[in-house]
Amino acid sequence: MDKLKILDASFLYAETPNTPMNIAAVQHFELPPGREDGFFDDLKAYIDARVHLIPFMTKRLQATPFGMDHPVWVQDDRFDIDYHVQRTRVPGPGTQSQLEQTVARLHETPLDRSRPLWQYWLIEGLESGHVAWYTKYHHACIDGMAGQAIIDILFSDAPEIPAIPAPTMLEAETAPGMLSLLWDATLNASTQPVRTARSLPSLARTAWSLGRRALNRDEAGLGALGQRAPKTRFNVAVGPYRSFAFGSLPLSGLKAVGKPHGCKANDVFMAVCAGALARHLDERGELPSRPLIAGAPVSQRVAEDKSMSNQVSMLLTSLETHIVDPVTRMLAIRDSANVGKAVVAELAAAGGFDNLSLPGLPTAFQNVMSVADRLRLGDFLPMPLNVVISNVPGPRRPVFLNRARMLTHYPVSIPAHGTALNITLQSYQDRMDFSITACLDALPDANLLRDAMYDAWAELQRAAGVDPVPALEPDPSAPTEVASIRAA
Repeated sequence: MDKLKILDASFLYAETPNTPMNIAAVQHFELPPGREDGFFDDLKAYIDARVHLIPFMTKRLQATPFGMDHPVWVQDDRFDIDYHVQRTRVPGPGTQSQLEQTVARLHETPLDRSRPLWQYWLIEGLESGHVAWYTKYHHACIDGMAGQAIIDILFSDAPEIPAIPAPTMLEAETAPGMLSLLWDATLNASTQPVRTARSLPSLARTAWSLGRRALNRDEAGLGALGQRAPKTRFNVAVGPYRSFAFGSLPLSGLKAVGKPHGCKANDVFMAVCAGALARHLDERGELPSRPLIAGAPVSQRVAEDKSMSNQVSMLLTSLETHIVDPVTRMLAIRDSANVGKAVVAELAAAGGFDNLSLPGLPTAFQNVMSVADRLRLGDFLPMPLNVVISNVPGPRRPVFLNRARMLTHYPVSIPAHGTALNITLQSYQDRMDFSITACLDALPDANLLRDAMYDAWAELQRAAGVDPVPALEPDPSAPTEVASIRAA
């Protein structure tokens, strides 16, 4: 029986009408010449012939009766490719901002839990002549690294279409009955104390190590984990609507800024985010005196693990927004991130709780989240972080989908109660494509924060004394909108 683990299932339980747990990507594609008219139908057939290669794409979730255990995957006996692969069109003239608004509307729509938890949309009408490809999955299915594994399965390294045999029909599978689910839940619950007991020694060692770290003044302590995040406009309960904006920076440029200072490209990007957030809040008279705290999802996967599941933990990093000098701020962010990595490694050593299952846990979890949603507790409860900033490595090579060449690779992520702003970075070749996904009420002008990131990038390059490299075109060969591209 293919049962969800606790981390995967938690994204189901945390979902409310205001917090759809969708993770996605939107990519620009250059169509092969002469294939504009029939491309959508060909693409739908291409995907349909390959869905069997990714198990969850033909399976739906079935709940365990009475919330006794986590849901299980069962074959969808009414799988319909026409539901999962659709098309839409941006209004004329098809500008970047119109594409961003279209993606925001698609992203704020929850997925139908009675079907496999994914949907693809071909977005046409862009003024560049390209098309956009929006791919949405429920977070219960995958994390960012699993999403990259899907690219390896569905995409190719050349414009030729690889021959992949597909079954003529979906393999029949009998869904488990109520008694079978209850019996499995009972067995799972009865063995939980044994699994927990086995984890106690490693948990005790982790607690001792973290306690010693917190008390040792000669070390950096717990880093941002021991700090209190200030209250900002982003630390509120979210509503049902989203704002979205995307942009691009050069990977080589980020490395050029960071290398002389012992900083990685991600440290530089975090510094760009910090400079933009400080500017954005300061212009509104809302910059706190204490530094903002970023939560950065960290993959816990071993090498070559491409399983479709969530294997992440959260690293807390101080964004040092109280520091004015961009280079000094970047170095402080690097140091905070290094401490955070050490803390995450110690927490990961505890392990043993990925199969946690308690009778009634699903129902209790969902009830708590429903109450928090209705009462808007995110407006009042203190949060350990102000913003989520993710970095997901993507393909370093050109890739193609049904002969169409992928030009960009923008992620689309999740604002949640208490953290209404999510900035995610995704690499593709020498591009570092980033996006801002936010609650519309908390950040109605995501494009202004994106432009502030371009300004912060230019400022950081000047302060670092490197040859300025401009931001990249959000859609290569597209007409440039005002303020969409800022030269350093």
